[in-house]
Amino acid sequence: MRCFYHQDREAVGGCKSCGKGLCPECAVDLGKGLACRGRCEADAQALIQLLEQNVRHMDVVERALQGRRSVLQQNTSTRYATGLFCAVAGAIFSIFGAADLERFAFVFVLGIAFLIFAVYWIILARRYEKDKPPEKKPES
Repeated sequence: MRCFYHQDREAVGGCKSCGKGLCPECAVDLGKGLACRGRCEADAQALIQLLEQNVRHMDVVERALQGRRSVLQQNTSTRYATGLFCAVAGAIFSIFGAADLERFAFVFVLGIAFLIFAVYWIILARRYEKDKPPEKKPES
């Protein structure tokens, strides 16, 4: 790679801000990256500080992700509970409606709808269990 500003010289690296190739005369070493001397120093320094800040906050992100995983696990049990509730309600409504179908046809249809929702919620819970990522084992 050649220096962007001096085409006859080899570049020693690229600017952290603009990515242009730089020779030793055009480059300023900022410790964690190079920048175009007099042009991109402030921008490159800001990028380096932003990256350092992100690295410092990675533990916060990891804790937030752990909380999200526990919420998803709770949602699986909630899906099963919802499916069970719909199944019981559907069975009760269907039996009650079938006893006198002329008067309680709507109750019978409502029971069937609850049974369909029960199947949906149970399938949804099982699908999540298959798709969820494996849990991390604690390091010893």
